[in-house]
Amino acid sequence: MGILFYIAAFLLLYAYVLYPALLFALSASLSRRVRDSAGDAIAPSLSVIVAAYNEERCIADKIENFLACRYSGDAELIVVSDGSSDRTAEIAKSMASERVRVISQRERRGKGVAVNAAAEAARGDVLVFTDANAMFAADALEKVALPLRDKSIGLVTGVSRYPGETIGSTYQRYEQMLKGLESRLCVVAGADGALYAMRRELFKPLDPALINDFVHPILTSLAGAQSVMARDAFVLEEFETAGEFSRQVRMVSQAALVYFRLLPQLVRQRRWRSILVLTSHKMLRWLTAPLIAIGVIATVPLARSGGIFRVVLGLEILFAIVAAIGWIATRRGTDGKATIAYQFVALNCAQAVGLWRCFAGEVPVLWEPRNL
Repeated sequence: MGILFYIAAFLLLYAYVLYPALLFALSASLSRRVRDSAGDAIAPSLSVIVAAYNEERCIADKIENFLACRYSGDAELIVVSDGSSDRTAEIAKSMASERVRVISQRERRGKGVAVNAAAEAARGDVLVFTDANAMFAADALEKVALPLRDKSIGLVTGVSRYPGETIGSTYQRYEQMLKGLESRLCVVAGADGALYAMRRELFKPLDPALINDFVHPILTSLAGAQSVMARDAFVLEEFETAGEFSRQVRMVSQAALVYFRLLPQLVRQRRWRSILVLTSHKMLRWLTAPLIAIGVIATVPLARSGGIFRVVLGLEILFAIVAAIGWIATRRGTDGKATIAYQFVALNCAQAVGLWRCFAGEVPVLWEPRNL
């Protein structure tokens, strides 16, 4: 039991503490500064892609938000309605123009198919992927496209910002910190699905079961190009806990499928930085709930001998109580620090379920928008 406890504790410590420290040390010695090649370089043309399913509540706002963005080059918006049963396609078509194009798929076939259709129709040199409910900052397109003037960079991820103090905003700040350190190594574990850009020539048609914002950084690495984060390119999103559990299950099951499917290619091409980042940032984090469970199970018999394990068991019980209080507060619709503890538990349980579904071959293709 002692060995199990120490293994679980070390892996958790590595995933949340030692890995960021390792990134910091590696970035200090291996990173290079991305060239500021704005100068007289021509801004690349952009095709902004929105795959939408039943987004009638926000699709008009998204189109208006795109049209209001400042960008020094050419930019178009392609909205793909993936078999929407509401007025998404109708609203989008009513706002169509030279800069806004709409593709309406009668059958619902999944986000991957919608993204493939948009990429095939795109005219821009750079594909920008975003969500219907994510609103660009005024200069977001300019900021996310700027690093791509460096020809060695193939993908640039922006960041999402959530209002208030929720697990979403807390998790986002932690993710942003990690991606910033990874960006110094010119490789990121995953792009922010609400805003990221990649060179069109690097795009390959997606298997509908693969999640685009996870597979694209890997494809970029396999192509010998670099991935970075544009810290000041951001979108605003509302974080809604309703439906977040099932959303995390879907996303992790799809991302895990990408990891296991493409890991052999990464090994063959010796993309060691990508392997390090993907395994440390993603795989070990998906294992958080099982590792915590192993640690707790091992602690109970070890605590009988007294010493430090009784203290650890006491801290585990205290955290469980706080998370339970958070669960009660969440059901009552109130906020507080305890709700963050509960949402942390729920988030990691969802990721563990998603990993299990990947192993079980139950990876979904369809998705639901956050506002449903």
